[in-house]
Amino acid sequence: MKLFFFMLIIFAIFLLGCLRQVEFSEEIKEITSFEECIKAGNPVMESYPRQCIAGGKTFVEVIEKEIFFCSPEQRNAEACIALYNPVCAKVNVQCIRAPCPPINETFSNSCHACANPLVESYVLGECE
Repeated sequence: MKLFFFMLIIFAIFLLGCLRQVEFSEEIKEITSFEECIKAGNPVMESYPRQCIAGGKTFVEVIEKEIFFCSPEQRNAEACIALYNPVCAKVNVQCIRAPCPPINETFSNSCHACANPLVESYVLGECE
């Protein structure tokens, strides 16, 4: 009789272990983005942009680029510093037949971009 109860307890523990394994395997899903990596509780590197590591893969945070508009002070600058900090500016094209969509052009910095009277706005970084 003791052997029967002992075998029953061993079987119950085995069954619970199997159920837990199935439950655990359902929790694990493939991580495909930075947001999913963070939600899964993986470590995040405090860099710019932030990076999250999961399963040997690195996921980088996607940062929307902020649009800057040229201020009157930037437009009226007498001289620009020779610092290379590239910006991608939206330049309004002068054309004969409308419509003429603006083009993107890389400038060495925001001062040089805003010195161009055809520049509408810019984002940080080189044009892609």
